[in-house]
Amino acid sequence: MDRHEQAAAPARQSFLKGVELFNRGEFFEAHEAMEEAMDLTGDDRDWEFYLGLLRASVANHKLAQGEVSSAVLHLQAALRYLAPFADRHQGLKLREFRYALSAQSARLTRVRGRPGSEPFPPAPRIEFYNQVS
Repeated sequence: MDRHEQAAAPARQSFLKGVELFNRGEFFEAHEAMEEAMDLTGDDRDWEFYLGLLRASVANHKLAQGEVSSAVLHLQAALRYLAPFADRHQGLKLREFRYALSAQSARLTRVRGRPGSEPFPPAPRIEFYNQVS
């Protein structure tokens, strides 16, 4: 393991923990893990990647609290932060995740002024491209 990989290892561990928590629906805890990854990363380019995942976590936490407008704002921010990254970044199926966040945001925007008109969309899953289904 070279020096860069050694420096990135703690951030990677926090990132993986954050993905696991997100996929379990533990969005506040996922946000905390992504914040830790941001603090530990030695690569400034990945700071905004982690921030995008953090904002997606916050969006879904807000949605669970019924704060639709706040959730939409955080989803839009997540998409802005994740936009510059390749469709496959850090092993994630990022293109699919961005698409799911966009769909979630669009659906929430439709229901925002009409409580109870339709159920909230479920949170997307974060998947790895080498993940076995």
